[in-house]
Amino acid sequence: MLASSCRKEKFTLSGDVTINSDTLWFDTVFTKASVQKPISVNKQILVYNPNNESIKTRITLGGGSTSHFRLNVDGESGHTFNEIEIFPNDSIFLFVEVHPDPNNNSPDFNPLIIRDSIIFNTNGEESKTMLIGWGQDAHYIFRDSIDVDTTWANDKLPIVVYDYFYVKPGAKLTIEKGMQVYFAPRSWLFIEGQLDMKGTKDEPIVMQGDRLQPDWEETPGQWGGIWISHPSYGNTIEHSLIKNGTVGVYCDSTPGLLGQSNVDIKKTMIRNMSFDGISGRRSTINVENSVSANCGRFTFFGDGGKYSILNSTFYTGGKDFGRQDPTFFYRNRTRDDLNPNIILETYDIEFTFINNIIDGVVLDGEIFGDIDVTKVTGPLSVRNNMLKTEDPFYSTAGFNNIINKDPKFIDEYNYNFDLDSLSPAKNAGEILNPVIIDDFYNRLRNTIDIGAFESQF
Repeated sequence: MLASSCRKEKFTLSGDVTINSDTLWFDTVFTKASVQKPISVNKQILVYNPNNESIKTRITLGGGSTSHFRLNVDGESGHTFNEIEIFPNDSIFLFVEVHPDPNNNSPDFNPLIIRDSIIFNTNGEESKTMLIGWGQDAHYIFRDSIDVDTTWANDKLPIVVYDYFYVKPGAKLTIEKGMQVYFAPRSWLFIEGQLDMKGTKDEPIVMQGDRLQPDWEETPGQWGGIWISHPSYGNTIEHSLIKNGTVGVYCDSTPGLLGQSNVDIKKTMIRNMSFDGISGRRSTINVENSVSANCGRFTFFGDGGKYSILNSTFYTGGKDFGRQDPTFFYRNRTRDDLNPNIILETYDIEFTFINNIIDGVVLDGEIFGDIDVTKVTGPLSVRNNMLKTEDPFYSTAGFNNIINKDPKFIDEYNYNFDLDSLSPAKNAGEILNPVIIDDFYNRLRNTIDIGAFESQF
């Protein structure tokens, strides 16, 4: 008599799988796709069972059926696969495709950067592989640098920076008017060479995060910012909008030849920064006819150095940040965090601040200076400004500052800092030498108003 039997396969109930990649990059750029020919890019990852017994795992796409990605397991395509079996000390290949539509640039359907994840659920343990792909017809920059002069030309396609773009010493990056530059989270524009951003009133340069859906339109902290570092100097930012980052412009470089400034910022709006709008450390920064608004810490922070700030507007409301500190801070000494009476370091500062508006929601003042006068190496001039402050220093005779008056912006909550007809900033400015002939929008300053905008009433 013959008897037959089959061995029942045993599955481990405690082990997990290992994945050979925590991130899959789909960095092919699609341009001018044919409607009749669907486009996809294929990648693969290895899913390994390191256990001495078989294992079952559930594999899903985080975005489900709406994802731009597709999975293929054992010849079957889909978004969810239940109880995928892997033999002991064996592996399977998982194939992944991305299907962007470069002809559809709707941010709701097809973002600049497509993100999803593959989720592995195994015996109660969860692991993920991130999926990142380029979605639209654009110029994508992934951890790149230049050591020769380079121009980002306005060919109607945006620039998308992932991680960083680094301008090396001796190189110059020119960004043409009208350029749209988008940054992925934690991505930075690092400058050790030179940056030349010269937009126009009608075609400003725009830098912002890469999420273009309406819910993200004015959300801070979506990317890093512009970081200008030694030995960079002679940088220009003009007619630009820089928004929704961590720091708008941070400079820790030293002055150039013959004291040339590190960066000149003109007719530019910086807004919705989770940290600082403009921040300088021992640097030389000139700001004119510009706005820094709605920042989590300071709209301006000058930590030693040389600063000239003329006809500009600084404002942070209570819409996005619960602040207790002033929006505008300058100093030339560092105090001990635990005992503020202990001075750890002092350093030189020069500070010229004329025809500006500082306003916000902090009741006891929006401007604060912590100055060792023995280290003031040039002008320390704060005059003909409109300031929200309780500090009597700014009311000193001859300073001609307007204290604790409502500037009467047209609509500060929607970033319209034009002055209405009853603003006390009208006709209250000082005629400077050299004369600033126009305002943020290139409108002539027939009578000098305080702030970045000449009233039209």
